[in-house]
Amino acid sequence: MFGYIRPLECELKVREQAEYRGAYCGLCKSIGRRYGQVERLTLSYDCAFLALLLAALTDGLQYTPGNCGPRVYRGKRPIADASPVLDYAADINVLLAWFNAADDAADEKSAKAIAARLSLLRAYRKAAKLHPTLTETIRAEMKRLGDVEAQKIASTDEPSDAFGRLLAAVILHAPMLPQDEKTAAEWMFYNLGKWIYLIDAWDDKENDKKSGSYNPFVLSEMTAEKAEFILNITRGEAEKAYDLLSLKTPSGLLDNIMRLGLAHTQQRVISGQKSCSTAKNAPQKDKGDKA
Repeated sequence: MFGYIRPLECELKVREQAEYRGAYCGLCKSIGRRYGQVERLTLSYDCAFLALLLAALTDGLQYTPGNCGPRVYRGKRPIADASPVLDYAADINVLLAWFNAADDAADEKSAKAIAARLSLLRAYRKAAKLHPTLTETIRAEMKRLGDVEAQKIASTDEPSDAFGRLLAAVILHAPMLPQDEKTAAEWMFYNLGKWIYLIDAWDDKENDKKSGSYNPFVLSEMTAEKAEFILNITRGEAEKAYDLLSLKTPSGLLDNIMRLGLAHTQQRVISGQKSCSTAKNAPQKDKGDKA
């Protein structure tokens, strides 16, 4: 269900590409430092975006030339230094990865899904201890989402609302989020959560139809045109809220993600069109990211 919030990299400036790669690598290192090397495989584009936004609302990120351990052959490049912003994003990455694995294990009941859940259990317990209130909110919304799926409700509103509230809680519990930015940030992440759920459901529509898994688009027999209309409204509301934020360090990278990246991802998923990002320009994709 994750990995859809990413830039349209072929439209990024060189400096912005370096900023994104540096934040992505910095988050990966933070996950490894706080939880372990296996947990780095869950690295998500969405949590890199969370870190970038929180950094832009506060004091920004600092970058130091460094190496990626498994890819020393690439040489040194700017990597974001350790910071509270990256640490919070790392905690959220682990929490969401565990709940996603738990959801997959419950749905698929496969050995692979169950193994993924068990492998993240230690890290999950640590992250949950650091953020108990947020963890309970995530658990409650995931349960509500599970109830909707169990009842096979043919509505896009109820399941996407649960995931929207989940993601809104993520941004509201960020300790560094300025008080005067909370209203806009909450609405932005609520709509991003709805959009992620819906774009993922459309992306999985054909597989879910074959397997009989819950999918609101399949149950409602919704057309691509209507689905795109709903996605446009949700994405538009997120962008409006983003425009209300007062970024201390304005970033062309964040503008690219909100105005180009999301739209391109949506178009690609709806129509099956390939991304214009190339392997040369894009960050190395990790197993935690959705194709």
